[in-house]
Formats: sequence, C-alpha cells, structure tokens
Amino acid sequence: MDDAIFLSLRRRANVFKFGTENLLNEYFQAQGKNSFKSAELAQGNVTNFTEYATEKIRESEANNTACIFSSVSKDVTTFNANFDDVQQIENRLLKMHWRDFEYLSSSILETGFDAVDVRTTQSSGDGGVDFEGKILIGSSEAKLRYGEIEVYGQSKKYAGNVGIYDIKSFVAFANSKKRNYVHHPQIFMFFTTSEFASSALKEIEENGFIGLNRSQIALLIYNHRDRLLTRSEVIRTQVLGFIYS
Repeated sequence: MDDAIFLSLRRRANVFKFGTENLLNEYFQAQGKNSFKSAELAQGNVTNFTEYATEKIRESEANNTACIFSSVSKDVTTFNANFDDVQQIENRLLKMHWRDFEYLSSSILETGFDAVDVRTTQSSGDGGVDFEGKILIGSSEAKLRYGEIEVYGQSKKYAGNVGIYDIKSFVAFANSKKRNYVHHPQIFMFFTTSEFASSALKEIEENGFIGLNRSQIALLIYNHRDRLLTRSEVIRTQVLGFIYS
C-alpha cells in the first residue's frame, strides 16, 4: 500500500481519525478505481490493511521512528498527529550545513541522553570524533553518583547512505581509545542526516555502536523540542522555528 496516498487523504480532510473502511474506499478511489470497485476493494481489504498498518506501527516503535499511523482497528484508523512535524524536521536536517549538524548532534546528546560535559570538537579527519560528553551512572532514588560513561560521536551530513568504510574508520578511532590496557566505560555514537547501508548497519551492531539515521534523529529532536529550542539560534531558525511560528 502507498503511504503517500494515505497521507494525502489525511491532509486533504484535515482530520486524524477515519472509519477504516471509509478510508480504504477513498484510498482506492485515489488510485483511480470507480466508486463501486473502490467500495468492493475497501470491504475486502480491511483485514489486510489492519495487518499492514499494525506492522508499520510495530516497526516504527522498534526502530524509534515516527509512523504515519498511531493506532488501527477494523473500525477506526487514527493517524499520528506529529508525523508532519517530524517529516518537516527531517527535511530541514538535509538542508543544514555540516558544521551546524555537528553542533546539533552535541545538543541532542545533552538533551536527549542527559549527557554532561558535552562539547563539539574542532574539525577532524574522517573517522575522528565530532562531539563528546559523559553519561553519569547514579542511583535512581538518591542523587548519588557512582561513575560515568564516556561518549564519543561522529556526525555525517550526507546525501547518500553511510557506507561500511565510514564505520570501519570510526571503529579504528574507537580502538585507539582503548590502547595501553586502559578501559574506561565508553559508548560510540554515529549520527547521520541520511541512512546506513546494510553493511554499515551490520558493522555498527557487531561493534556495539549506536547509529542514528535522519528519521531517528528527527523524532528525537521532536520529542525534546522545548529544551532544544533554547540551545541556539541555529536550532531555532534551521530546525524548530516552524513549530513555534
């Protein structure tokens, strides 16, 4: 099924809740079917559609991305009211300057993961660190601090997918941080405005890194939008201003 058609129907109606069979009726009409054929197809595809939409929701939850649907049953389909805003953030990430994206990555580390001592590093060669900080380990009840985890991150403002050699370079950097038998607790994160090639994702998983693509970052930004808005003029003007205008 074509999510673009569903999204167009939602925007045209300017509502977020539809009767499922009525939604499918409009969907098939938008595909060019006549009213009689659309009604027939809608009635016969309710179960297929609910399974499709349910899987979309489950997949988005597993991947920490926004889904076009928020809930679905054979009677009612509800669209995600935040989906358009998250998509707008995705589009704005593509237009950012690479250096601004590095500063944004630092802000995400601080606001989205509660890191401290966060900083954006000076421009480095491929494979190096672009932002870093520390995540504190403490008691959830008493405000006691027991340790910290060092976080090292790389940001890539790409048009194409991040490939395996980008990740291998970062792996080499990670290994350099573990020399001389000194093993501080460490997390390595890779943020990109694009996607990861399958081979790159496999390399990330095998090394225990955290890789966030454009869709995942956009949802993080949206969820922490109020705190991020105060971080800098760049975030206000380039990323989040449209929400508050």
